[in-house]
This record gives sequence, C-alpha cells and structure tokens, in this order.
Amino acid sequence: MSRPDDPSPGSFAHTFWPGRVVFGAGALERVGDEVAALGVRRVLVIATNSARDAADAVETQLGDLFAGRIDGVTQHVPTEVADAARTKARDVTADAIVAIGGGSAIGLAKAVALTSPPLNRLDGAGPAASTGGTGGGGGVVYAGGVGGGAVAGGGGVVIVAVPTTYAGSEMTPVWGETAGGSKTTGVDSRVLPRVVVYDPVLSQGLPLKVTAASVANAIAHCVEAVWTPKADPITEMVAVEGLRALSAGLRAVLVEPEDLDARGKLLYGACLAGSALATAGTGLHHKLCHLLGGTYGLPHAETHAAVLPQVVRVNAPAVPQSAARLAAALRDSAPPTTGRQASGELDRAGGAGSAGGAAGAGGGDGAEGLARELFGLFEGAGVAVGLRGLGLTEAQADEAAVGFSVVGNPVAVDEDVVREILRRALDGVRP
Repeated sequence: MSRPDDPSPGSFAHTFWPGRVVFGAGALERVGDEVAALGVRRVLVIATNSARDAADAVETQLGDLFAGRIDGVTQHVPTEVADAARTKARDVTADAIVAIGGGSAIGLAKAVALTSPPLNRLDGAGPAASTGGTGGGGGVVYAGGVGGGAVAGGGGVVIVAVPTTYAGSEMTPVWGETAGGSKTTGVDSRVLPRVVVYDPVLSQGLPLKVTAASVANAIAHCVEAVWTPKADPITEMVAVEGLRALSAGLRAVLVEPEDLDARGKLLYGACLAGSALATAGTGLHHKLCHLLGGTYGLPHAETHAAVLPQVVRVNAPAVPQSAARLAAALRDSAPPTTGRQASGELDRAGGAGSAGGAAGAGGGDGAEGLARELFGLFEGAGVAVGLRGLGLTEAQADEAAVGFSVVGNPVAVDEDVVREILRRALDGVRP
C-alpha cells in the first residue's frame, strides 16, 4: 500500500462503511421517517440533558414506535451506566435507539448495541482480544477487530444518531467503556449507526468553550487519520477536507456563535473527520487520550486539544507531505486579515488571542509548522492547551508513560518519548 505521504496513489485497500447521512437545517423533523423506514418496532431514545427539547420532538415523531427514554449521560461510558441502559433496553424490548447529543450519548447507545442479541459475543465475556496501546496508570485495552454483522447494526439493536456536537462518534464503528480506572475500546460493525441526522440548528446554542473543545476533538480525528497503518489516499483526502471545514467553521463561530452556515461547516467537518478515522483507525494520539480520560477522568475533548500538538510535533516529520497538506488546509481556512476582529468573542471564550490569525502566524510550512498552527488555533479559540489545568499532575503524567506501547506509529515510541509528550502537554509548552 502506498503511504499517504507518497504523491502517487499506488495500491491500497479502503473500507467504505455502510450507512445513511441526512444533512441540513431542519433535518431533525425527518428523524421519525428515517426510523420508520428501518422497519423497527420499539425505539429507545437516549439524550443528553441539553438535548431534551430535541428529544421531546423526536418522541412525538415516533408515536407508537416510542418505547422509552434515558435522559442524561456520562463521559467515557462507565460500565454501571452502560449496564443500566442495557437493562432499560431489554425491559422495553427495544430494537432501535435514537441517540441525541454528543459523543457520550452516542457512545452509550453503542454500548447497548454492542451486547444486544442475537449477536452477544462480548456480553459477559469481556473483550475478545487485546491489542494496541496500553499504559501503566490503569490503562486502555483495545479489543479485537471488526465483528458483528456485515452491515451496520448487523442483527441487534440499530442506532439512529442525531449529533449535537462535533465529536464524530456517529460516523465510526468505535466503541468505548470504562470500568475500574481502565477504558476498553474496540471496533465492531454492530455499533455503527444505520442513519445519522445532522441538523446545524441543534448546535447553534452550543457555548463557545464547548464548541471549541469539541472541534479540537474532531480535528484530532483528521490529523491522526493520515499516519495510521490503515491510512490511504482516500482517507487523507477526506481528512484534509474535514480539517479545512472545521477550521473555517470554528473561526466563523468565534465571531458569530449562532452563524448557521458556520455551524453547518462544523458538522460537515465532523462528519468527514469521523469518516476518515473510521477507516484509518486510531493511533498514538487517541490511545494516549483514552488512557488519560479512562484512568484519570480527564474531559475527553479538552484532552485532545492539549495532547494533539505535542503528538504532531513527534509524528509529523515522518509524514511530511501529509503534514504539509494538513497545514495548508489550516491556512486556506484563515481569513484574509489577522487582526483582532474576533477579540470580543475570544475573550468571552477565555482565549488568549485571535483564532482568526493564529494558524499560519509564524507557524511555518509543512511538518514543522503543523504542530504550531494547531496549538495556535486551539489557544486562540480558548481551549485549554495544558493538561495540568484539566487536573492531571506531573506524577500521573509520568505514571501514564510507564509501560505504554503503541503499534504502527510512524515514529518509534518508547516510555521516554511518551513521557516527554505528556510533560510538554502538562504545561502546554508551545511546539
């Protein structure tokens, strides 16, 4: 297979995951029809607290198909929360879930779908396999490859996802669950939503800090998708376009938070980012973030913002052409002026400078500049770029590096490299 920094496509294998995307302002009104078209009979609604109004609307649309509802979710899908949701799904004999919210709501739906009959491979048995990265501080276990049915939802509970943030979980077959300070993640076709409904109206009121952190999460999907062993020219093309849309949308909402067109760009970028990651898989960056979140309870999206520039600093030189294309996408999305036009919004977001001119301002070209441009974009948008501010201690950072390993990273990684990444991320050292 041709590496993604090879200018010719060469030979490669690419997986196109099945599923349907419905996109546009007002698309929420189509959820009921999309669910009915699946031929399901009993629908459980899972919604974040902030999506209660949308959940009410969907409940009305479902009519006799509505079987029950879970309001409120928890980050990293704790096992006790997942077990309660599974019990609820069994009690109401649900054969479908409409998940409304961010990655936590969709992740909870995935936890139910993963263990739903008749495909019950992991129920009570734990992960079928363990591969990939682990760390000393409790750790992350990566469970085996694609299982379940040949199509999304393969035979168990099917998912219809209605994202209200930019996490991108709705486009991936990746699931995760946390128990006893250890996060288990895996890939399984059963958890891939059958339908994804994107309605930019639902994210118009998302606070700027939440927006910026969620966008950082999506940007991490784009960046990581160019350097995993499964990366290919198609995933890179999707990732670069996703990054361009995310960066442009973020700069626009920092100026006008309720700009519907900008919110649409962000959802579009998140869709592309998740699609790229679904095929390319995860690598060093995501494994570190899952470790930190599952073991130390760090917030998922913000952790991505702090860790990504430091991982890019290590990995980008190994994929220079891919890194240069990503850096160019960031610069392409920057406005023609680099003044303080967005300073009022940025100050309210807690930012240190203008995201409008952060990327590309002294960032440099290519691999060396990408890490600096990402750092500047996140810092300017008011996202925490240091893990210490999220609650991680130096001792915990060192603990997490002990025994950490990762397969298929473009750069050889040992404990010393991981420790340096985490210590730089701890204090938000500028690349």
